[in-house]
Amino acid sequence: MSFCVDLVSEDSFYENITLGITKHLESDPRISNVVVERRAPCDRVALSNWEQKHSAVLPDDLRNFYASTDGFQLTWHYKYSADEILPVGSIRVNTLNDLCLSPALKDLLDFSMTRQNSGPRPLLNTKSKVFELDNCRNIGKVCLIFTGGSWSVWLATREGAWGWLADSFTHYFRMALVHLGLPGWQAAFANLPLIPWAEQLFLLLAPHLLDKTEPENNLISVSSETGLNHIDPNIFKTSVRQHKNTSRTANS
Repeated sequence: MSFCVDLVSEDSFYENITLGITKHLESDPRISNVVVERRAPCDRVALSNWEQKHSAVLPDDLRNFYASTDGFQLTWHYKYSADEILPVGSIRVNTLNDLCLSPALKDLLDFSMTRQNSGPRPLLNTKSKVFELDNCRNIGKVCLIFTGGSWSVWLATREGAWGWLADSFTHYFRMALVHLGLPGWQAAFANLPLIPWAEQLFLLLAPHLLDKTEPENNLISVSSETGLNHIDPNIFKTSVRQHKNTSRTANS
């Protein structure tokens, strides 16, 4: 029996692409206000215009994603005390229009290239393309980078350091879900310093993601082999909203 994403309900669509993370979060009494924004899909014209404007062809999984929803935003709040509930969790993918080399990102890239460090960094040249997937709050920018015929996802920190995150958008999105959108998870995954209050949230909500084998370094290390759930890129297909619009057009 085949499964056609085009025919599922909007609720099922978001349940599928989030791997049921909302139910997991809502099951924790310390977490509240779990919200997933519902967004209309991008049409083919918008996708083609973006590719022509930036002289780049989107990777298939990201193109399918935007054909399903124009960006993504999941947020949740954490109850620190009886009278203090603060916004904490965030999983974000910029809208198609915001998937660009913003002035702030360009400044950050220029700064990072002047820094001397022994860690990994992307091999950028004049033909490379760099786009901002997410403004990673106070940490830096999550960058979608095209270089040497392939796409990858990197973190560029405000201190000028680089951290490799994933070799595809699907892998990055899956990691964001597994890490529950916790503050600074990208830095933790890339073995970069994590601020203490973010470390406490990891210990409270997802201690299995922390590797404390070298506590003397006062750093958090998240292994890439933490049993990431599988996410099929085919879930980034036309949702029921566009399916209904297509059907309506065909019948008119």
